[in-house]
Amino acid sequence: MSMQHIDLSNLEHLFKGNQSRMDEWMRLYMQEAPAYFKQLSESLATGEAETLAAAAHDLRPQAHYLGSARMLELLVAIEDRARNKGTADCSELLSALFAVRDAIDDELRTVLKGSGDDHRNR
Repeated sequence: MSMQHIDLSNLEHLFKGNQSRMDEWMRLYMQEAPAYFKQLSESLATGEAETLAAAAHDLRPQAHYLGSARMLELLVAIEDRARNKGTADCSELLSALFAVRDAIDDELRTVLKGSGDDHRNR
């Protein structure tokens, strides 16, 4: 299976190849990440730059474990821009991040389905 947005080698290393634990982490991500993305959207809408930066910062470890260089790059850019310029210039970055998020979610669902877990949390 070819995945374009994630590389699960970090999870494989973290969990020493234990697929069950990897699946558990992916399910947990799928359950918890929507709250972070909601916080990003709401912070942008209300102009709360520090909350936007904090939410982007809090999602960075997940991007790392998912092996998503693009998601991590966008989160770093959002955090930096929000802290230095406010929320005004973050809309386009958030749109790109949400597109990457959707692609990642699709890839994770495929991985989980292949593992015998037909989890669809969204």
